[in-house]
Amino acid sequence: MKAKMIHTEKEALGFIEKYGLVTLFPVRGTKFPSLYGSTAKESREERFRKAWDWADNLAQEKKIFYGKLVRGQVTLISLEIFPYVYKLRHLKGDIGEIAENMLDLLRRHGASSTTKLRKQLHLMGKEQKRLFTRALNQLQLSFIITVVSREKSPKMTYTWDLVERWMPKDLIDKAVKTSRQLAKDRVASKLMENAVIARPEEVDYLLG
Repeated sequence: MKAKMIHTEKEALGFIEKYGLVTLFPVRGTKFPSLYGSTAKESREERFRKAWDWADNLAQEKKIFYGKLVRGQVTLISLEIFPYVYKLRHLKGDIGEIAENMLDLLRRHGASSTTKLRKQLHLMGKEQKRLFTRALNQLQLSFIITVVSREKSPKMTYTWDLVERWMPKDLIDKAVKTSRQLAKDRVASKLMENAVIARPEEVDYLLG
């Protein structure tokens, strides 16, 4: 049966809640449904704009969580599944000097834009940009920081904050109280239910 296409933000939320984990755009080599791929067919530019706007709005309203996850791509996560993914991905080990300094700035000064962070870390040049981006990606993939707002084009400037400060406290508390095995089982069950994976052990490959 052909999947129902998405026309509204409310339908986008229902789509994310149904699957628990969806990618914003299709990710080659995976069976993850994507919001862009399920958006009602108009022009490519209109589908792109709608998918991004819906993801931005839902994340800013804290109805979903979005961050880099599946194959390092933007992934949209329902609040039901978020505590379990957070438990599996949130790491506090050695993250490198630049990432540590970035994290310290966010702790002390609150939510900050990409530009402000680069200026405060003195990483404004082309060569420094690579180091900055690597640290930023590491903190995203470890579910330590997240995007809390995104300025529309042409600048496309992001504002960042700590995940544990941004997301509802009850969800963070639930993650803390959940064992890693239970978290893995819940995520695997959701993905198997929606035929994204065939076996529980595939979770490790997809989510890292």
